[in-house]
Amino acid sequence: MTSASTVQVTVVNHVAVDIAAPVEAVWQKIVASFVEGRRWRETGFTVTPIDDDPAAVLGGYRMRLERPDASVDERIVHVSERDDGARRLSLFVDFVSVPGGLLVFASYQALPDGDGRARYTIDCHTRMGVEGRGDVATAVEQMRIHSQRYLEDYLGGVKQRLEQQQPLGEPR
Repeated sequence: MTSASTVQVTVVNHVAVDIAAPVEAVWQKIVASFVEGRRWRETGFTVTPIDDDPAAVLGGYRMRLERPDASVDERIVHVSERDDGARRLSLFVDFVSVPGGLLVFASYQALPDGDGRARYTIDCHTRMGVEGRGDVATAVEQMRIHSQRYLEDYLGGVKQRLEQQQPLGEPR
């Protein structure tokens, strides 16, 4: 719901990291993390597959985290694209517990670099309400920077784990 004092804005982020691991290992990490919801389970969310939503044609899940301060983080995730040939996965996420609404459209892709390594890319569009009509541009830029850092930190962790698990040149 949007109030008269809320402005709907979209923040766009593009991040990528080169990983010294086989492209298939990166793709399997993407699928396990976001199709199976493993990334969210590991951080404490309860992940329940969507069985009753006809819009979840390619699958999806509800995820919920109840925090000690009694706040709740609840999201509905729909898989909107899964292209195993291109190793690309796209999601639509509705953060239902965020007042004013927060929608995220994200695409994750594992690309070969030609030398047996992989490039993991994330393209993300976040739609949200910004309160007030003041300096919206500053608020949007702050959100873009915050999201960029979050995504870069996430990719850095994936890079570190995958390179430790499957170093190039060693048998799997």
